Amino acid sequence: LPYRVRWQDLKDLFRKAGTVLRADVSLGPDNRSRGYGTVLLATAEDAGRAIDMFNGYSWQTRILEVRPDRLPPDLDNPMSTAGPSTTIPTVGGLLPSFASLGGLGPDIDYTSLLGLDRPSSSSGTGGRNLFVGNLPFHCQWQDLKDLFRQAGTIIRADVALGQDGRSRGFGTVVFATEYDADRAVKMFNGYEYNGRALKVHYDK
Repeated sequence: LPYRVRWQDLKDLFRKAGTVLRADVSLGPDNRSRGYGTVLLATAEDAGRAIDMFNGYSWQTRILEVRPDRLPPDLDNPMSTAGPSTTIPTVGGLLPSFASLGGLGPDIDYTSLLGLDRPSSSSGTGGRNLFVGNLPFHCQWQDLKDLFRQAGTIIRADVALGQDGRSRGFGTVVFATEYDADRAVKMFNGYEYNGRALKVHYDK
């Protein structure tokens, strides 16, 4: 990808092939593009059309490489089966980073959106979904996941991004069990992380 491309540019381009549910451009610690990203389309047909249209496509003097990709680890639930609508073209030819909240906002339930079943231990994510505030602005979803996995098994971790692709300083973490979520609140609420005291509570 051209390095000045942001998620909105990527979404605008790929919506020519169909309905785009989510578009992400991977960012480094300095908030600069790494030159690759991911696009999630509503149907397998749309994804196939996107690959046909944009693999080898010249965009701002760069030739795109587009191929199908697997679900990201945060959404890879062994208790569920991904349907045909979960084909994800990867743009740029490298393994994708699901820098979260590319275009849907922090309250989107991606597990439900993708048609994946939740673990049967809970009827929802209410008791397992945590809000994490006062994050360092260089913190990415993988950093958040690596920190909070000390408390238990994480289903997904997201850091909210603004329209400029930069962190908004907060995110969410969904745990596999309410027990793990409760332990995370006790461990990390008030925890100093890179000079900032985290604010952790159950997300509504």
